[in-house]
Amino acid sequence: MKIFKAQHAGFCFGVKNAVEMAEKNLPNYDNNIASWGPLIHNPPEVNRLTNLGIIPRENLDDINEKAILIRAHGVSPVIFKDLSIHNVDIIDCTCPFVSKVQNIAHDYGKKGYTILILGNKSHPEVIGILGWSNDKGIVFADLEELKKYDFKDQKLCLVSQTTQNIDLFIKVEDYLKNKYKEVIVFNTICSATRKRQEAAIQLANQVDLMIVVGGLNSANTQKLAQLCNETGCITKLIENADSLQSKWLCGIKNVGLTAGASTPDWIIKEVIKKMEEIKNENLGSKVDGGDNMEMKDLAESMDNLKGLEYGSILTGTIVKINNDEVLVDIGGKSEGIIPVSELSYAKVEDPNKYVNVGDQIKLFVIKEENNDGNVVLSKRRADQLVAIEVLQKSFDTSEIIEAEVLEVVKGGLLVDVGMRGFLPASLIDVAYVEDLNQYIGQKLRMKVIEFDQEAKKAVLSRKVVIEEELEEVAKKTWEELSEGQIKKGIVRRITNFGAFIDIGGVDGLLHVSEMGLGRVENPSAVVSEKDEIEVYVLSVDKDKKKVSLSLKKLLPNPWENAASKYSEGTIVKGKVVRTASFGAFVEVEPGIDGLVHISQMSWDRIDKPEDAVKVGQEVEAKVLEFDQENKRMSLSIKDVLDKPEIKKPEATKKEVVKQVEIEEVPSGCTIGDAIGNILKELK
Repeated sequence: MKIFKAQHAGFCFGVKNAVEMAEKNLPNYDNNIASWGPLIHNPPEVNRLTNLGIIPRENLDDINEKAILIRAHGVSPVIFKDLSIHNVDIIDCTCPFVSKVQNIAHDYGKKGYTILILGNKSHPEVIGILGWSNDKGIVFADLEELKKYDFKDQKLCLVSQTTQNIDLFIKVEDYLKNKYKEVIVFNTICSATRKRQEAAIQLANQVDLMIVVGGLNSANTQKLAQLCNETGCITKLIENADSLQSKWLCGIKNVGLTAGASTPDWIIKEVIKKMEEIKNENLGSKVDGGDNMEMKDLAESMDNLKGLEYGSILTGTIVKINNDEVLVDIGGKSEGIIPVSELSYAKVEDPNKYVNVGDQIKLFVIKEENNDGNVVLSKRRADQLVAIEVLQKSFDTSEIIEAEVLEVVKGGLLVDVGMRGFLPASLIDVAYVEDLNQYIGQKLRMKVIEFDQEAKKAVLSRKVVIEEELEEVAKKTWEELSEGQIKKGIVRRITNFGAFIDIGGVDGLLHVSEMGLGRVENPSAVVSEKDEIEVYVLSVDKDKKKVSLSLKKLLPNPWENAASKYSEGTIVKGKVVRTASFGAFVEVEPGIDGLVHISQMSWDRIDKPEDAVKVGQEVEAKVLEFDQENKRMSLSIKDVLDKPEIKKPEATKKEVVKQVEIEEVPSGCTIGDAIGNILKELK
């Protein structure tokens, strides 16, 4: 008898997350926590958790623990409200996929939509979703039940219990869209559920008996058993190893095993161990306790049943690397080959960068046998299958993934996510990116914002990751920010009135008046975009989200050592920076201005300062007075200019006569003889 385990079996992401959160929080509450109802739908696992100290409660009055876990299936908002009033710490273990359905029901219920929920109305998950629908929800189990309702003139929103059958969901969708005008559909069936069901059906078609392991009250486990049974394969649903009956395995050559989403690994291992014991008992051989038991995944073991056909997944070991192909040991009579073009979606120039001799890797069968008798294999197609699962999970849970940029294409970048992913140029960064080539070869952190499995289409965003990180940084910055701090920042944008500085997710304004000690005409003369600078926090308004910054506050005060340079009588040179009605201000060095009073501008009388000087003009002046304490200096321009000579006005005729000095008249001369010539000139 051969035992085959389905590729997708056991704990799904949501259940595993709930159990891990529960165990992680136990020490914080002295190993004593309540859960609202059973944390998951698996009695043996719930019993194990109870023994650890996680007690299921369904009545508020019974809760005496300090913390309570919200089960993976989620609860209605009323339960959250009641628990908060009860004054206990709430640890939300709701599956992310269930939370997504709850949010849709809540949002569209508020918009006036009737929320149609495909599912089991008594299931905890469905009860919770119904509670989030703002009294707008209707639960139905199948298409026939839905047809009993008339939704004329109503806006409809279709969602589903996460473990529902996809075929039924599609039938419901088609019916609603053909009958009603305004229908919005959200396929909320968990991808893990769908994969688990597909793997179970595939395995059931290849074996003689299917064993389905899981809680008997679990909807997804019951569905697995139903689907396996519908293939015609004998199917048995058990909760644990004790439920396994040896008579079922008599005469069975190939037995398959799958497990529900709430079934932990330890139960699966116990069941397989019990099956191995029964097998050995039937053979009359010694039981080894199961320690050496081989557990095979469907992807590796199904080859024994159906051969190496196209699309099979197998594991191989790299044995040789050539320039054009890689040889792989796949355990057959001949080696498999991987053409270098099938190593990666990127252009492969050196195969050694992608694989090493001795590596064990998953491979996709392209061709059973080429002309040389080798199996042709693909690493990139096997990687794609893994990538699809990773991308779907990232899309559903908004997890961040890391991928290398392959090349620049029209509108953005191609990235290697195990398949080709597209990163639009507008979603690369929060700011416009001019040169996309700078990202080639880089590994970027991104989120999947659009994903289509069938079309193998993935659209990613790096911008959303950066925005979320900046939001966290900004939150911390606002909490710590206060006046008087000195912060490091990056110049993000320059305007004519200053510059905006990023000081940790928060943009502060560095006004032009705070850029230097002197007058700054052009902010670009002081800082450039992307400069890293230190700034002083002048003011913070957390309500209006405004921050004022200064560079001037960090510069040394020029007045402190200025007295020796600008003593009275010193001749200085400077530039006229502004004028007023009473004079002009001259900058002798950045931060030190002196006043030239209008009376000290010229020896001539002037009506206004602009008659003597212009703004921007270089001048020379004399220090009249220097007041260091009050930071004042008086200057004189006229004192460095030559004082003009005073011209005497021309004398009149009478004045000339009066001014004539009569020299001593020689003996024998008359007065007329002495001044006769002068009188002639005055005629």
